[in-house]
Amino acid sequence: MVLPPSTSSASRLIQANTNTTAARFNRKIIRALQAKLKTDPEVDLSTLLKANYSEQLRSFKAPNFDATDPSTVVCELSIELKQLLEDEDGDDLSRAIVDLLARSEVLYRSAWAASSKVYRVSDQVVVKITDERYAVTEHSSLLYLQEHLPSFPAPRSHGVVRIGIFCLLSTTFVTGLDLEKAWPQLGDIQKHSISGQLDALFSQLRSLPFPENMPLGGVQGEGCKDGRRGLRVNSEPIMNVKQFDEWIFTGSKTASPVYTRLLRSLVPATIPTCVFTHGDIRSANIMVDKQEDGTWKVIAVIDWAASGFYPAYWESVKATMTPRDDFDCHCSTRWLVDRLWDRNMENSS
Repeated sequence: MVLPPSTSSASRLIQANTNTTAARFNRKIIRALQAKLKTDPEVDLSTLLKANYSEQLRSFKAPNFDATDPSTVVCELSIELKQLLEDEDGDDLSRAIVDLLARSEVLYRSAWAASSKVYRVSDQVVVKITDERYAVTEHSSLLYLQEHLPSFPAPRSHGVVRIGIFCLLSTTFVTGLDLEKAWPQLGDIQKHSISGQLDALFSQLRSLPFPENMPLGGVQGEGCKDGRRGLRVNSEPIMNVKQFDEWIFTGSKTASPVYTRLLRSLVPATIPTCVFTHGDIRSANIMVDKQEDGTWKVIAVIDWAASGFYPAYWESVKATMTPRDDFDCHCSTRWLVDRLWDRNMENSS
């Protein structure tokens, strides 16, 4: 929830809402704990909560900003964003942010993480509330594309700010319609055209050379991300595909060594190259626009939070590994192996 500019911390007491995503999540946890207590009344409850419980709970809560929350510039702000904030209150960054969001339009609310929102704060700028690790990676990747592949249709970053426990990434606002909404109204010829445009664009993206001695993952050393159920990030630098595969296949506490070896035996022996990867390709992240002649054009690819240099197969694995989309397609061996492995991840819900 976004508070009006004049609202103080003292007036934030409201009647408890028992039907929020966070409340339902906690009730699910309580039911699981109660079931365990019935079988073992002396069980150590602390061992039953997963390590990422707090992170999951926070993601289910809607952002509740207060102008008294401390704010920090994480990644340098653009001139445009500085001007917007100065128009609000140039002497107090937290107050300026709260006031700006309070009068902005909400463009997007995540169906699975209440803390993830996108605000349109001006005609040219949007602000996304997200995990700081995602925000920094997206900011870094957008700068990298701007320098190394400026012709690629992607937003421009306006910087990253942390306020309280939340992180705000600002980027350019992209007009048009996302492909998820546009697809049903397209004919076969238009669909083939969009497909061809995407093939050409991602061929360009994947042609970016993998810098020597750069770790896999985010281009500023943020590490590799595996966000299938929660957010898992490597603790040590991953320098090649072999190390990446080792990291992927050590993410489970439930898979037996025999099962793990079976899955790994299905993986082709050929070691793929590393390419620049978006990491979350789906129709909702592809912006299109209808041209005056009636054709449709891809005008932007958005949401680069999971991007960086990854094995060449990773893009297809992630593009077909989303619980919010249904796909009717023939899947590669890599995808099938990852699909089987997914249920064994230590951060599974």
